[in-house]
Amino acid sequence: MEADPLAPALLAVKLGLYVSALLAAGLGLHASMQIVERGDRARALRSAAWFGGAALVFAMLRLPIANVQLGGSLNSIFDPATLSWTWPALAPSSVAFALGAGLLFIAWLFQRSALAGFASIALAAGFALTGHTQALEQPGLAPWAAGLHVLIAAFWIAAPITLWPHASLSDQIVLARSERFSRLALFIIPLLFVIGLWLAVLLAGGVNALLTSAYGQLLAAKLAVAGAALALGAYNKQIVTRKLRDAPTEGRRALHTTLTFDAFLFASALILVGIATTFTGPPTH
Repeated sequence: MEADPLAPALLAVKLGLYVSALLAAGLGLHASMQIVERGDRARALRSAAWFGGAALVFAMLRLPIANVQLGGSLNSIFDPATLSWTWPALAPSSVAFALGAGLLFIAWLFQRSALAGFASIALAAGFALTGHTQALEQPGLAPWAAGLHVLIAAFWIAAPITLWPHASLSDQIVLARSERFSRLALFIIPLLFVIGLWLAVLLAGGVNALLTSAYGQLLAAKLAVAGAALALGAYNKQIVTRKLRDAPTEGRRALHTTLTFDAFLFASALILVGIATTFTGPPTH
């Protein structure tokens, strides 16, 4: 098969969309679920709104790339015949991203953190309304499981920003944020891994294909990265949080280290997903 010259550009756009949408949704959740205290909530909402705007830009950039891929030339970007094929496929997710970005802007403008929670759900729905789960012969609950998977991932991926032990934050605030986050993460992060495993097996076409096909191996690698992040999260809850309580200076250093590794693992997972969905595809679909 001839290589697609636009594949690198599409990968860059996808990664931009993944990062901006997940951070927007994650910060929106942290604001609405009061992981961030009231005094810093305005800053979290502002950052979420900016990331939401970036997500909308990246979501719309998918359309010209899809048009050129389908039409075969730059003249196809605004070709009505090409748009009649590409826009219907991208419209539902684009509307969801636009809704999420708009709600985040309103939440920031009027300081309504509860509204940011609904914005986060809309952004996660944007991923449920497109992608390989939609291409399944019988999608069933898979797209909505993917949306829930993204929503939980967003909550987790925003942690290095929200929990980062800035010098401007007191020891009490750093500890309180870590404890509030950990109480919620204890129940929902394992669900993220379970949903991810089920979706990986479903999309790859079975356990054997998950281990033998290029697409499946990339998803398996992403699961391994998620497992490492899950173990690191358990260490944070059991060890680092106790250090923050008993020896704040040592605890802050430990939290700095683990959050740095978290950010690296999250970036690795997103890159693996981007490569899997851009350069390969489900072997049975």
